[in-house]
Parts: sequence; structure tokens; C-alpha cells
Amino acid sequence: MIMKLNKLKIYKIFLYLTFLLIFFSCSNENNEKESLLVEDLFNLANLRINDSESFRFILSHENGFTSLPGDYKISYAEGNIEKPDKLLIKAEIISNNFLIKLSYLTMENDYWITNPINFNWIKTPEEDNPFKNIKPINILSEIFSEIEDESIMNVDKNLYQVEAKINSENLKSLVGDIIIPQNKVNVELFITDDGIVERINIYGKVQPQDSSNTIRKIKFENWNQAILWEKP
Repeated sequence: MIMKLNKLKIYKIFLYLTFLLIFFSCSNENNEKESLLVEDLFNLANLRINDSESFRFILSHENGFTSLPGDYKISYAEGNIEKPDKLLIKAEIISNNFLIKLSYLTMENDYWITNPINFNWIKTPEEDNPFKNIKPINILSEIFSEIEDESIMNVDKNLYQVEAKINSENLKSLVGDIIIPQNKVNVELFITDDGIVERINIYGKVQPQDSSNTIRKIKFENWNQAILWEKP
């Protein structure tokens, strides 16, 4: 009887030690992964960005808008992009205190914009294009080109929340030339562990009309999915 009890105790101790070994082994693996992640995550994201031929973006704002030449103010925009020169933007724009909807299409050095009244496409010269200084295809590559003070703030399954700073000059693809030059801007990036950028939040004053609590939110999706392009 004593021998049986001893064997039972030894077996329980063995199971307990095995559990501790597995637990701490997994914990160490997770810690090692997180400690390497910021640099590795950005390298993966850059590879994804460079290798992807197409993506979709959605731009929205809290407490503000994005100013364009001609006193246009973008409140919301979404679009499809395919390298090297295909871009479709659908935008909600405030002009003279009126909300209007515009679509813009560029393909192979041709440009079209919709009439805000009947929504018919009109071919337009590039110099008359209100979006001419915006290059959404370069948004991510420019943001990642000079990112600073990056740190992981949270990990939720395979999605990593990273906070960092960038120079406002690296946001010209998003806001054009109406910008506060050489201004440090806080950004928040959400990136999967295989390098897919899901969304980016940009905080504070990027353009002169921004307030300190202006937030630009950009969502990215449909990476490398085929897009059907048709000229109007």
C-alpha cells in the first residue's frame, strides 16, 4: 500500500513538472517572438508592400478632414490601386459648405472625374484634377521609410498594435502639399504576424487646419486581389 501511494505521488509530481516545463517553454517562446517583433514585423510589412501589385484603402476622419487645393475638404474616401498607374477613388468632399460625391479614375496617363450633379464621367487634363498631388499608391512605403520610436503596445492573437512617430513630410502621398513641414506625428499601426498592414491611425496636426485631436484612419484590404478596370 505504501509503495502504491509513493508511486501515485511520484506520478503526480511528474505530471506537474511536465506541465511547468511546457508552460515556461511556451512563455519563453512568446517572449522571444515579441522581443524580436518590431524590426522583423516591419521587414515583413515592407516585403508585403513591395510585392503586392494591388490593394484597397478606406480613409476616414475623426474631428477633421483632409484639405485639397481649391478649398476642397475630403471627409471620406475609398479606392482601388494597382501598380504602376491605375487608381480609382470615390470620395465625399466638402466644398463651399456643401457635401458632394466625386469619383476619380486614372489609367495609363488618362484621367477622368465624375460630374457631381449627374455623376457622368468627364475626361479631364491632369492639371484640373483635384487629387493630382495625392499618390495613395505610395502611402505605406513612405510611412515605413522613416519610422521612429516604434514599440509594440498590444498583441491580440496574430495582430500587433505598434505605436511610432513619423515626419509629416512622409504623409504627402496622403495629403499632398498642404502640410505642416517637418512635424513629428504619432501613428498607430495594426499589422499581422505575416506582414499584412490592416490599418493605420494618424494622430494630430498634419495640415494647418487640423486640430490636436484630428485622427486620420486608413484601412487596407484586398491585398494582391485582381481588379477589373474599365475605361468610361
